[in-house]
Amino acid sequence: MKRNILVLKLLSFTIMGAMGAFMNYINLYLEQVLRFTGSQIGLIMMISMSLVIVVNPILGYIGDKTGKHVWMLKGAFLASSVIIVLYSQATTFTMVLLIAIMFEAARASIGPFLDLITSEYCAKVGYDFGRVRVFASAGFLLVTMLVGFAIAGFQMPWFDGQIIGFYGFISIRVAIFATVAVMLFISFLLMFFAPKPEDAKGKENKGQFNRSDIVALLKNKNFQFIIVFINLSMVALESAKSFVGNHLVVGLGSAENIVSIMTFVMVVPEFVLLPLGTKIIKKFGFKNWYLFAMTTMVIRMIIYSFTGNITIFALASIVHGFGVTTHVVGNITFIRRVVEPKVLGLAFTIMASTVMFGRAIMSFVYGLLYEYFDGFAVFRMATVLLVCGLIWVARSKSLKVIGDEITHES
Repeated sequence: MKRNILVLKLLSFTIMGAMGAFMNYINLYLEQVLRFTGSQIGLIMMISMSLVIVVNPILGYIGDKTGKHVWMLKGAFLASSVIIVLYSQATTFTMVLLIAIMFEAARASIGPFLDLITSEYCAKVGYDFGRVRVFASAGFLLVTMLVGFAIAGFQMPWFDGQIIGFYGFISIRVAIFATVAVMLFISFLLMFFAPKPEDAKGKENKGQFNRSDIVALLKNKNFQFIIVFINLSMVALESAKSFVGNHLVVGLGSAENIVSIMTFVMVVPEFVLLPLGTKIIKKFGFKNWYLFAMTTMVIRMIIYSFTGNITIFALASIVHGFGVTTHVVGNITFIRRVVEPKVLGLAFTIMASTVMFGRAIMSFVYGLLYEYFDGFAVFRMATVLLVCGLIWVARSKSLKVIGDEITHES
């Protein structure tokens, strides 16, 4: 058990380390280095994610039917680590778009399949899922900060007006793509030691679902609720957050290492919230917690929408962990409760597809807003979507009913 848990923790670290480097800096790279416009950046995000909407459920179906989630993840990691190197060499809009499509398709199953393997194994051995996923926060924080400091350096005032620290020593292109490639390849190697999902499930669940089970999943009202919620919460916020680097560096004139500082402010609270996430949400009550988390997201985006003060901007970001805990602990627990175990892989990949669809549309819209207006317009649009998410939660009966069932379980 200890070895398997350690491998899952390391996988969470390396995967989110890679995604932290990619998600936080890719838009800035496309604007600063390749000189793409906001609408071009948004179009790349939208089109590259569109294929995933179709690919992911197919991969989920194959994975559940064959039980080969681990082997499929190995292939996804290896393909992604190769394609990201090609990404670094693309310079024209057409080439970037084509390779971006390949990269998104290659990494499509990574998130949902790892969530499946991790949550299944943790459920089997009685280990808190949040205590594994907190290592994702550690990877996201550490790698994002190191990349930012490598690009822009780090200086701070000292005694007698002296400045201590160091200057940036690597280009943004090398910092992003080399980091992502290395982290993904390490993830590929770690998969040879990962526990298999069929080891965590009874054999009766393996490959025994049919078309009626798929139809039942798609008609599941509770599953439909959480899918809409995810898009009106974390997807709306994360899509807008991908423009934070552009807003702070290009719009407000900060150095690139501001992304590292912002990441530190956002992620550090997760080290407390995620390991205690299950207990905290149950203590609050599912619906009460979701209302609270959504309220913090709305307030945060309102502040982003109007302040040009970096300090206030950073202070507003400290609530980020509430939303992450809601998604990582709350949503995963909710889905595992309302979905049949034999179609969990399909459920997670459908969720990932809808997330990609939401990100595709929102990234394109946000890109247009960024190009024709500014970063403030992006955050104001995100505020509108988050308010819709808050209303969606307030009107929900699913969270109360299912949440009480989970809370009262042993």
